[in-house]
Amino acid sequence: MAYLYLGITLFFFSSMEVISKPLMGSVDPFFLTWFRFFVGGLFLLLFVRKRLSLRSVLLLATVGSMNSIVSMTLLQLSIKYGNASTAATLVSTNPLFVSLLVFIAGEKLEKRKFFGALLGLMGIIVFAYGKIVGDTFIGIFFGVSAALSFALYSLIMKRFIVKYGALVSTAYSSFFSSILYGMLLAITGKLSFPELSFTGWLGVLYLGIGVTGVAYLTFFKAMESLGVSAASRVFYLKPIVSTLFAVAFLSEQLGMIKIIGTAIVIFSLFL
Repeated sequence: MAYLYLGITLFFFSSMEVISKPLMGSVDPFFLTWFRFFVGGLFLLLFVRKRLSLRSVLLLATVGSMNSIVSMTLLQLSIKYGNASTAATLVSTNPLFVSLLVFIAGEKLEKRKFFGALLGLMGIIVFAYGKIVGDTFIGIFFGVSAALSFALYSLIMKRFIVKYGALVSTAYSSFFSSILYGMLLAITGKLSFPELSFTGWLGVLYLGIGVTGVAYLTFFKAMESLGVSAASRVFYLKPIVSTLFAVAFLSEQLGMIKIIGTAIVIFSLFL
């Protein structure tokens, strides 16, 4: 059952960029990210029975903002200004930045992990050099920034997950950071609902309920049985599946240099 949960998680996570890309012409990326975490966080809260203090909620909302407001907005911008497969591959390099940030913080890093991080960074450089039609350097910059900020968010969230559990921490951080995000968008005059077709709203709801709600829930269910390390390997497969989705449904092309860069990045993640 745990691997079925992981399969569901992989499907939703890998389809995020492909579903988002067609919406970028009619939906503001800031609104889409806010709505995604508002709906997804609300969905996750339905499965939470633990109540936290106001102080804990505010802390989780603040830390969650690093994910919802910063990292995932950068990812959405990477999707807007580049190819879906490119954004998916770049954000999946966040484990490499986790290793580097831990090393910078003074913690010991195994030689194998250090080599993997360096190899992964080389892969990103090759990947960026091999950009094809639809890719832009600003899109690649946003993708790398999304991975870096998500890595920082993951490291900060670690102590909350140990204390409250993964589901509780993510549900509270996602929903209440979306409240902060909504307030920020309202103040800047960007909180306006777009005029979308029925199909367009289905895509938006899919990103909220499916990608940010169901996928996180199944991920945590798999984590309960397999452990954090084994469950997290789903992110290693995301670039491959996302790229296949992008080629099949968005008719994106793959250049040889880009394929080599992707292969280097994926290999480095397993080290």
